Amino acid sequence: MLLDWNSANLSLLVTGGLFALLQLWWIAALLRRNRRRRGAEPLSNVAFRQELDRIFRESP
Repeated sequence: MLLDWNSANLSLLVTGGLFALLQLWWIAALLRRNRRRRGAEPLSNVAFRQELDRIFRESP
């Protein structure tokens, strides 16, 4: 029966849930690391000029 829970099923469910949470945490950490690395790359000439124009427009 579907709702016949025993200790093995509960243990498997808890282990699977924890493993899924670990995977989500790992993927989020990789995305954060990649975002930081991408921010550290030098800008192209066009991107640098756009960023410089944006800074000068925002400055008082």
